Amino acid sequence: MKNNFLYRLMFSAIIVLMLQVSIGAKENTHDSLPDPMNTYQFNRKNYELQNGKIDRKPWFEWWYYKVVLPNKNKSFFFVYGVVNPWDTSHSSSATRALVNVGSFSSNNIIEERFPVAEFNASYTTTQVNVGRYNLATDKRFLGQLTTAQGDRARWDISINKKWAFNAESWALGKNITNIEWYPAQADALCSGTLTINTEEESFKDAPCYQDRNWGTLFPEWWTWIVSNHFENNPDSTLALGGGKPTIFDHYNGFESVSIGLKHKGKTYEWRPHEGDYIKFEIKFGQWVVEALNKKYRIKIKAYAAREKFMDLKFMTPQGQWYHDYEALQGDLDLQLYEWNPMKQAWSEIDRLISHQAGIEYGSYKVYDSNSLLALDLCLLGCQ
Repeated sequence: MKNNFLYRLMFSAIIVLMLQVSIGAKENTHDSLPDPMNTYQFNRKNYELQNGKIDRKPWFEWWYYKVVLPNKNKSFFFVYGVVNPWDTSHSSSATRALVNVGSFSSNNIIEERFPVAEFNASYTTTQVNVGRYNLATDKRFLGQLTTAQGDRARWDISINKKWAFNAESWALGKNITNIEWYPAQADALCSGTLTINTEEESFKDAPCYQDRNWGTLFPEWWTWIVSNHFENNPDSTLALGGGKPTIFDHYNGFESVSIGLKHKGKTYEWRPHEGDYIKFEIKFGQWVVEALNKKYRIKIKAYAAREKFMDLKFMTPQGQWYHDYEALQGDLDLQLYEWNPMKQAWSEIDRLISHQAGIEYGSYKVYDSNSLLALDLCLLGCQ
């Protein structure tokens, strides 16, 4: 009963907040204009007030990019980030600026850390600088890394945005949850070159993706399914993400995901905080999702073999490691339906298949292969 009361209290508070703020956080459809949610969010209120103050609460923020080369069966990820940017004296071991690059085909991740003084990001446009050689914007990202172990990486890649998905809708940027997720370029095309040790690639108009995370505390668990490379449907895109975040700094009894689908020129959306029904089950290696609103229904099955996953480790502002078990070339089966009031039944609109899906599960827990495969997470009446 107590949990039900807290849930109702939390939900009422969100509704009140909806009425107080501008409902919209609308998707930026003008690519020539800066996307405000793809810019720096740390200390933003103080920046806008020009009061000279700096927030000193725990903070993380990063820009994530992925590139998939379907014809070569290769995939890569890139991260530009910062933890506790206010801590210029590095009083916490968690404090750092960082750049990561990873190759899933060679199962190799290269990371270089920098003092937070060498991190700089813009509040007015998408521009992130880390160290001398690493730059990320909404049009281009490049970098050059060298580690003490002798690993080397270099890349220079352009990115052409096609579609953004506002997963949080009116809640985006309101700090309701302690982590925010924004797929600023859920569908994009990338061209460029990269070298990771002896692996070299050059590509043009490869399916790629860019999103944002920022906040003060990582969720208890997190999941993510994305693809913008479907068989016979080159302009279709799926973006799904969510987990079990902390709400209003103390409540953690809410868990779910948001789903966005772009298909044949139309956008379909399902969000738990807007009253949509979402059922979700992870038996590691296989994700099963079903969601419906008043008019549309979606069924998703995603799968990847254990050997396709890598453990992407992120340092939390509190000094703990968070493990994102991620694959970028999973299999995805998606069915989309529309409610037919005349037949009082669901009619299938289309079925989409992808073999280049990004799939992820993250938590504080460290899993070995056996325990990871034994994972069973169920939301809302799974079998």
